[in-house]
Parts: sequence; C-alpha cells; structure tokens
Amino acid sequence: MNNKIKEYTNRSFFAYDMLDNYFSLSPNSTISDIGSGFGFMESKIESIGGKWQPFDYVKKIEKSIIWDLNDSCPIIEKTGTVIFLEVLEHLPNPQLGLKNISNHIEKDGILILSVPNPSWSKNRLNLLLKGTLFSFQPKHLAENHVFTPWYHIVEHLLKDVGFEILEYAIINEPQNEGGFKFFVKEKIEKIIEKRDFKAKGISYGIVARKL
Repeated sequence: MNNKIKEYTNRSFFAYDMLDNYFSLSPNSTISDIGSGFGFMESKIESIGGKWQPFDYVKKIEKSIIWDLNDSCPIIEKTGTVIFLEVLEHLPNPQLGLKNISNHIEKDGILILSVPNPSWSKNRLNLLLKGTLFSFQPKHLAENHVFTPWYHIVEHLLKDVGFEILEYAIINEPQNEGGFKFFVKEKIEKIIEKRDFKAKGISYGIVARKL
C-alpha cells in the first residue's frame, strides 16, 4: 500500500484525484459508477477519456442502469474501473456486493471506494459519551446505514474477493458546529487523531486493484 496518505475535503475531490492517478493503468476505458445518483461523476469521467457507465439501486436519472448488488451485474462486458462512493455501508450483505463488483471488473482493474469512517475521532468520542458511533446511530437506519465499515473488516472483505489495496486516503469534510462545547470536543478529537491517523476524517477512501 502507498504509505503517503493524502487528505481531501470531500469524496468528489478524492475520486477525481484517484481517477487522474490510476485511469491510465486501467485495462479498458469503461468506468462503472456504482451509486451514480444524479450523475455528478459523468463530466469528470468523460474529460479524461473514460466511458461513463452509471449504475444505481434506484433510477434517479434516465441514463442509470438498475443494479441490485445482491445479484450479478446486468451488463456482461467487464469494466476497467469502478467508482463506489459511500455505498458499501448501505449493503446488508457487503461481502456478496463486493464479490459481484469483483466479478464485474477485469483483471488489474481499479476500484475507487469511499465509506464513512467508524474510527473517526468524533465517532470515538461519541461512543464514549453516548454509547453509539456519531455516524451510525439508530436514526441513520432511515438512510439504510446497516453495515459499519471498519477498515480492517473492509480490507478483509476486499482481499477475500480478489483485491489488493493500493492506497488509503482521508476524507475530512469541514464541520460547521460552533461554541464552547464544540471547542472542547475538537481539542479532545485532535489528541485522538495524533495517536492514530485512521481517526482523521469523517470518511476514508481506498484504491484497490483486482488481482
């Protein structure tokens, strides 16, 4: 794995940078955007010469192809790159979903993934004070947050379905809280982050290669 850890202010910037770094290594020009939403990745993918192939569980735009990750990909042709941002935590069976994604990617293809970070300092402090992770409280079940993607578990699942992790990144979106309470909590969170770099970032990103 690349030991130089980059930090991004949002997942879009992470994905853009990783596409710039890894697209030239992809075995073909097709980029499957899984969880494509309203298509915010389309222009970037086309600007680097990629063929954008959007998938989603719910059709939000006409171009998207419905794919339930409990099933095999509805497209036979394999892709060279997969963009998979903030989707894994919504899967009740993440190993099966990753296996179906792995089967969709050519050998040496690239997976660019991001997930909420359970090890985030704010999560750790909230767990200590309130008994739940900040990003995975019962109220988040309404968003179908049903899988808590601890890095060591995601790493294990990726290896199990045939991926090698190349890079880890921090996605540290700015927080808009204020006041004395926030100030004190922020100081404690900074101490936690100094002890463990994986405590930095509301999300983390991974780049992996299909073996």
